[in-house]
Amino acid sequence: MHTQKASKNIDMRELAPCPKLFVVGCPRSGTSWVTSLIAAHPEVVAVPRETHVYRLVYEPFVDLPKWNWRRRLRSWKGILRRYGVKPLLFGFGPQDIWQGILRDHQILNRLDSHGLHGLVSYEVLKLLIKAIRSQVPETDRGLVQAEELIAAMFERFIEQYGQPGQSILEKTPMHIRYAEQILWRFPEARIIEVIRDGRDVCVSYNALAQQQRWAQIGTTGAIRQWKKCIEWGETIHERPGLRERIHRVRYEALKADPERSLQQIFSFAKLTWEDQQIKEIVKSADIGRIAKKGEGQYVRSGTVGEWKEKLSETELAMCHDIAGEQLARLGYIADN
Repeated sequence: MHTQKASKNIDMRELAPCPKLFVVGCPRSGTSWVTSLIAAHPEVVAVPRETHVYRLVYEPFVDLPKWNWRRRLRSWKGILRRYGVKPLLFGFGPQDIWQGILRDHQILNRLDSHGLHGLVSYEVLKLLIKAIRSQVPETDRGLVQAEELIAAMFERFIEQYGQPGQSILEKTPMHIRYAEQILWRFPEARIIEVIRDGRDVCVSYNALAQQQRWAQIGTTGAIRQWKKCIEWGETIHERPGLRERIHRVRYEALKADPERSLQQIFSFAKLTWEDQQIKEIVKSADIGRIAKKGEGQYVRSGTVGEWKEKLSETELAMCHDIAGEQLARLGYIADN
């Protein structure tokens, strides 16, 4: 777990933006593999774990103030753990949400966990929140301050762990949901979206569910999540001014020709590369070199077309019924 020095005063105007790369897509689509390939480039410094920063910082300001008494009562355990009694009884105010962000940092601050500790220490987070609340107007229900905190955490990370000219790389698959916010807030940012046949995504989820509770969503839950992620990505690809800044990587193409796919990724990310460098990076990220892999592990062989043997006829029919339109549009099935 890394640590950071925390100066007593922070001037938000002194935090200069650095190039940012975000790897997104439905979980179990190959985002970790793509991240490891990009992270091997010397012009890149990677955040060591998924931050979920938009869910932990941005989303609370969007959702929590809308929760009525019944909604709060259904989540009373989580509210008490993160926010205390007051917001449970009377609803959420900005101060409650800021305290919850700090509390989440403490709860998730483990080597094996995602969270904001991947970007900044607890003390630095406290100082950043204090600086933002004093220097940035509380407009748009606090969302502007939330976005400024996210930006400040990225800048502090690169300041602490990067070198001049490096790009910061962050991988949280479900940040595909916030791709539009990311691109509007960070004009220098680029997004790499990883897509994979939704039926193979279901197989990967089912295999991981043997050991991970978060993966226990079943084939129905997995294909619905895949569909939603594809729809979020398609929204950005249709937006003039944004679609040029999101690059789609097909898992199947990456498996078939990783060197060519990586060349395309580096060119899109404006990273310099040479043929030999590409070959070495692809070789170093070969799944065969990873110790813990296989069924029930985060890293699997990732065979293309596993669904043909691993999904039942009922599960396949369910996938086609729920996401047949998206599967067909992406060329994974001939028709819907």
